Amino acid sequence: MPRPYPRSCAAALLALSLAAAVPVAAAAPVYREFGSWVVACDNTARCEASGAREDATAALYLTREAGPAGALSLVLESDAPLSARSLRLDGHALPLEPAHWQSQEGEVYAHALRSRDAATVRAFVARIRNGDTLQLGDAAGTVALQGLSAALLLLDETQGRLGNATALLRVGPAPASRVPAAPAPPAAPRAVVARHALDAATGQRLIAAVRRSQAALLRREECSATGGSDSFDSADALDDRQALVMIECLRGAYQSSSLLFQVPLDAPGRARRVVLELPFALEGKPYRIDMPTSPDFTGGELGYSAKGRGLADCGESGGWVWDGQAFRLTEFRYLSACRGGSGGNWPVLWRTAGTH
Repeated sequence: MPRPYPRSCAAALLALSLAAAVPVAAAAPVYREFGSWVVACDNTARCEASGAREDATAALYLTREAGPAGALSLVLESDAPLSARSLRLDGHALPLEPAHWQSQEGEVYAHALRSRDAATVRAFVARIRNGDTLQLGDAAGTVALQGLSAALLLLDETQGRLGNATALLRVGPAPASRVPAAPAPPAAPRAVVARHALDAATGQRLIAAVRRSQAALLRREECSATGGSDSFDSADALDDRQALVMIECLRGAYQSSSLLFQVPLDAPGRARRVVLELPFALEGKPYRIDMPTSPDFTGGELGYSAKGRGLADCGESGGWVWDGQAFRLTEFRYLSACRGGSGGNWPVLWRTAGTH
């Protein structure tokens, strides 16, 4: 359900944006849903707003980089071919200037129209933001516009554009130079890679020891008590003294989830559960990944990917690096709204230097 947008917060941020802008040292990731619209901003204040209904055949994607000169891009995508002359807003023709829009292959749907011209994008958004339905063509599907204004306001707020000439919704007199600079992504942690891999016998010994010592936890989590020849249990060296043991716990039709343990090689009975915690709140709450889905550990890097459903049109994924002391987050993607289209196109909420 859409959550109400706090006017007092917007008003306060408007006042701040009119004050002297100070470069932002860090940005808190943002994820919000307004009807069929999703806003996702990462820790560099790069923001995406996307509008698509569940099982839709068309969508609108708006992307904006942070900072005074933050690049602006808008993409219309559809399963069916579309053209700059085929759009209608609430039943009325909404022709676009073909010179400012490029036809291309879509990332989620088959066909797309894109504009990277900031003035063109701002003018287009201003024309549609108070409408109800944007139809991309006779057979090209529609995009519901309810919630777009709230999404635009959140983009302006997150990037410090309220009351600024560069704003998408709350345009004001402040010049672009007053927009806060884009925060730099944190440096990527350096992975510590074990010098020697575990042999098969050692791996099986560690898995069996963890299953014995963690039997009570496995029962509480309703995991299989014994695993089996077809289980996805695994053991990998973290360094010369410790291993990462994964015990498969839940298995569905297209993915399974595991419990993770940091295990001393010389005392596997003292295994310690690994819970991955995000260094930021997600939708206003602390977020923990206590049973990663489809986990993989290779070369000091731990990743997981959890589909919200088989289409993978919603879900989450993350990457961590083992730095010798703990697992450090390098990337996190998240989309809780299942909306059809091709799978895996989940917005980035956290990135480190060198990740895309």
